[in-house]
Amino acid sequence: MPRTRPPLGRGPRGGRPDPRDLPIEHVRDRMSSYIYGNITVLAAAIAVDPAAIHHGSAIWAVLATAVLTYLAHVLAHLVAHGLGGDESETDDARRESVATIMRNANPIATSGLIPAVLYAVAWAGWIPAGWAQTAALVILVVRIGMVGVFVQRFSGRRPTFLGLWGGIVLAAVAFVIGLVKVVLTH
Repeated sequence: MPRTRPPLGRGPRGGRPDPRDLPIEHVRDRMSSYIYGNITVLAAAIAVDPAAIHHGSAIWAVLATAVLTYLAHVLAHLVAHGLGGDESETDDARRESVATIMRNANPIATSGLIPAVLYAVAWAGWIPAGWAQTAALVILVVRIGMVGVFVQRFSGRRPTFLGLWGGIVLAAVAFVIGLVKVVLTH
């Protein structure tokens, strides 16, 4: 029996949508949010002092970075989507646009979850602060490094070494951006 596709924008069980089923603009927005969120949280994770992990403030630093970046991104997109607005656009269409903008920005908000959990575990004393920070940095860099493979997969191509290599270069550039941001702003 042939497999039937779920309704547009919904996953196989009605949950997370399969990116291949979304309009390309949405996939691009989500990928942009994923990269941007991980880079901003990476910069925050680089800036974290081990003493901040011991005091618990590192948890709030990465969560605040993710959430406030999400809110700024959504606000910027809402303003930008108001450009050239059509007077005939319905309230339902506007609400859908807002929901879509918020949903496409979710990767920014979620980028701080893993580092926050690692910092919370270290704050609780279950692992050393240095390990938590190193693990947070490695995980964020690996997440960014996998982007090349994700792009190929979502484009309907088989992931290749070139896609992986592109992601590794992106991760290195992202790390340098985060490091320079910390050096210049702290």
